[in-house]
Amino acid sequence: MDFQTLTDTFAIPCCVMSVEKTPEGNCGDIRIVCANKQYKQAMGPNYYDGMLYYELVPKEIKFEDFCFKCVFNRKRMHAYVDVKAMDCWVDQQMLPLNEGDENKGYCLYFFEMTKEADVSRLSSVKLDTAEIIIRSILTLMSTEDFKGNVWIVLEDFRRIAEALACRIILVDDDEETTSFFCGALDPDREGVNPPNNVPSYDVVKTWKAAIGESDCLILQNEYDFQLLNDIDPIWHDSLIENGIDSLIIVPLVRLNSVIGYLYVTNYNTEKTADMRELIEILSYILGSEIANNQLMGKLAKIGGTDGLTGLNNRYAVKQRLEKIVSEKIYPFGVVNMDLNGLKSVNDNEGHDEGDAFIMDCVDAMKKVFGTKDLYRVGGDEFLALLTEGTKEEFEEKLNKMKEIAAAGGKVSLAIGSFWSEGDTSTRDAMRKADEEMYENKKEYYAHHPEKDRRKVS
Repeated sequence: MDFQTLTDTFAIPCCVMSVEKTPEGNCGDIRIVCANKQYKQAMGPNYYDGMLYYELVPKEIKFEDFCFKCVFNRKRMHAYVDVKAMDCWVDQQMLPLNEGDENKGYCLYFFEMTKEADVSRLSSVKLDTAEIIIRSILTLMSTEDFKGNVWIVLEDFRRIAEALACRIILVDDDEETTSFFCGALDPDREGVNPPNNVPSYDVVKTWKAAIGESDCLILQNEYDFQLLNDIDPIWHDSLIENGIDSLIIVPLVRLNSVIGYLYVTNYNTEKTADMRELIEILSYILGSEIANNQLMGKLAKIGGTDGLTGLNNRYAVKQRLEKIVSEKIYPFGVVNMDLNGLKSVNDNEGHDEGDAFIMDCVDAMKKVFGTKDLYRVGGDEFLALLTEGTKEEFEEKLNKMKEIAAAGGKVSLAIGSFWSEGDTSTRDAMRKADEEMYENKKEYYAHHPEKDRRKVS
């Protein structure tokens, strides 16, 4: 067969590759026999006929698996994947050719590149893959239980892959931490790690090194595990000790940063080729959705957080009071606190000193009430809600706060409180606490008229 003439008939990048089988039955050398001019232009000046494929792009286990199955299983292979080494998405196909023998065969490889993910290309993927992707997108869009919806997507993929587990962990490189986000576990398999078992940050760093410039790591046989052993023997031994006999790890990337990993353990390796296309697209969708969800969470936190003190703000206390009413959280206690003399400090010593005064008072409040239900509701006004514990415990904290305020020094507060057993509305409880606080403030200014903001010009 004239391979060069064959490749030249295509108007998109195309080449013919040879694939060898080792005596052990694994994938051996893969060479680019010849290519058309479009392929040579796309791959650059380093191309030459007969070169090993990884002289052009990083060596990649799953790509080799695709080539091997195409040639020796006589299967047409297709995938639309995010190729990190080329900084683009590649829509690629392989077709087996009727050349070669039982130890060496040939396939036709052609591709198209897009800078960003092209959703319309989902129409060209396998029908069952497209159906799964569409179902996943619709699932992630529905209801407010985002994490629950992610679990549904992971469980769907775990079931299709016939895997032990399908999990997502998040990574914070700034803090050097990892955290479990969501995981689906085969309920019929016993004696396995719980789905929320989280690898340490030091372990996860080795994933990045093992994946390299590829877009994922696939371990599906002894040959793959031996390659991993050559790169990272400690991680290899850890996988073996934990009974992992097959593994797929895909980074979840958002704006060129890895925010986490999707990984699948002990899956049906006969489905590797089919899983590759599906997991690549799923990881792209999940990475985007999780990043957006994290952003919304941060915005919500910022929207309910006071910028100076880091405490919950007026918006957050409104939501909290509505929850107390709707869920009938009784009994509850209210403590209103107002800083004494803040305006005097701001006017006479400057706003930097005023901010320092605020933070000294806030630190004292945190020691007594914690931060969960402590709010800054105005410039010098603060509120503590207590929805757990007894009236005696409430009064103990209240008295401790009053002692700190009465001791002088850097903390000066007017305090009012009210305890409700459920027979008083939140509005009335707030009003009664406010009234007591103002009486306490009047008493303070009667003894310190020079700090009364009403008398400071």
